[in-house]
Amino acid sequence: MSNLILLDHESKEPLYLQLYRHFRTEIEQNRLKEGHKIPSIRLLANSLSVSKITVEKAYQQLLSEGYIINGNRTRYAVNKFVESAWPAPAPRVTMPAKSVADAPLKYDLASGEMDRDGFDFALWKRYVNKAFGDHNRLMRYGELQGEAELRRQIVAYVRSRGVNCHAEQVIVGPGVQSLFNILAGMLKSEHNSIAFEEPGFKMGRQIWEDRGFCIIPVRLKREGIDTGELAESEARLVYVTPSHQFPTGYIMPIGERLRLLNWAKQTGATIVEDDYDSEFRYFGRPLPALKGLDTEGSVVYVGSFSKAMPPSIRISYMVLPDRLLDLYQNRAALYTQATSTIEQLALARYMADGHLERQIRRLRKLYNEKHAHFLDCIRTILGQRVDINETESGLHLVLTVKSPATPKELYSSALAKGCRIALLQDYYLGEAPVAPSQVILYFSKIPAADMPDAISLLKEAWF
Repeated sequence: MSNLILLDHESKEPLYLQLYRHFRTEIEQNRLKEGHKIPSIRLLANSLSVSKITVEKAYQQLLSEGYIINGNRTRYAVNKFVESAWPAPAPRVTMPAKSVADAPLKYDLASGEMDRDGFDFALWKRYVNKAFGDHNRLMRYGELQGEAELRRQIVAYVRSRGVNCHAEQVIVGPGVQSLFNILAGMLKSEHNSIAFEEPGFKMGRQIWEDRGFCIIPVRLKREGIDTGELAESEARLVYVTPSHQFPTGYIMPIGERLRLLNWAKQTGATIVEDDYDSEFRYFGRPLPALKGLDTEGSVVYVGSFSKAMPPSIRISYMVLPDRLLDLYQNRAALYTQATSTIEQLALARYMADGHLERQIRRLRKLYNEKHAHFLDCIRTILGQRVDINETESGLHLVLTVKSPATPKELYSSALAKGCRIALLQDYYLGEAPVAPSQVILYFSKIPAADMPDAISLLKEAWF
């Protein structure tokens, strides 16, 4: 047998691995059958002119994986195995012909990612490097609720939204979905259903559904969630985006906010407020959060830094009302903190030095200009062929496209031209209402100079 073994002494692969692979292949292809004795270590080492350690390491690997057995004083022998268990070689896959959907993507109008020039990475790197300074601290698991410095900075930060809280109410997480997962686990003993805006944030909705909650869709009005329909649903837990409803862009006025809080007070319900991009209001001051009006501890406030900073820096936060703190503390030990301690410490110092505030001011100016330019391109190029659901905040617009094409056809034809869009109908839990086709277009990551070309491609695709 040793005459058939060829070892490549020039290869970077160790000799023992080459030897191991030879025997493994012989056994798997049934050329060495059950019970067949393989050469002794000394004999094979001498015949191949290699060390006994090389052969022994190869045999030990085969033995540990069950290919051979040790016959004590006898030589190693091939182990018993079920021949049919070895999979046949996979058939060669023929790549399908390229479809229009595989056309090169030129403009991603379905993504709310940041403008490529919207963040100073060199500055951020300096703060990350500073966070590496405390080696002893970085060798430990982080605080369960998030690092104390960052939670204190978040307390100061949300005051601009009218939210008054203390650091013990703040829980830091690597994204809103992870915080929803914690919250759903906390509330599962009290609730088996949650009402969601219809249409609404489908990825957030999925977390609650995965946790076993029944999702109750509640339709939207231009004033936000229909509080009358919400009351009739008998739900006692609801998710809302009152400052800039996603995906429609509707803003809940003060009267409806008070009505929603009154409903929660009367029924003992809990409101989950997602304040996901409240910083980007282009006219006047940002609207106060619903949480800022809450005097009964009815609102769980959730926010994220993923619109003001690159979403790869995965840091979000949740502010619990005092009445839920004991419930959280009873379960806190079940969750480890999944957010990088280094990035938490970097962000805390970044915020303390005023850089987050300056970053938001800079982005608000940038996005205000891009928002106005994007609107102008749509009006100039698409004209009366579309209606625009205009809002004064956010990073996206909703268009009603006056075309006989279905939403899916609009999506496919845009993609064929290299433009990815989002469809409003995809954010409904149930059937979307029969209405003119509505699409969602984000402008945040599209360079201003490219906007006319992007909208022109949509015109070619749709008209």
